[in-house]
Amino acid sequence: MRNVCWLLIGLAAVAFGIGTTLAFTGHPFLLPPVGYWRGAVGFLLFAIALRTMDKS
Repeated sequence: MRNVCWLLIGLAAVAFGIGTTLAFTGHPFLLPPVGYWRGAVGFLLFAIALRTMDKS
């Protein structure tokens, strides 16, 4: 379960980095930058939920 959480955190970092890069370059790639940021927040929230369920 820890590996899945680390994977989600890594995906969130990648999504946030892509969104930030696209926001400053102005070249949309599949999604607008806000889509990547929302994805990053979603990945992080899902990782938090998994960690809290694991502690029970």
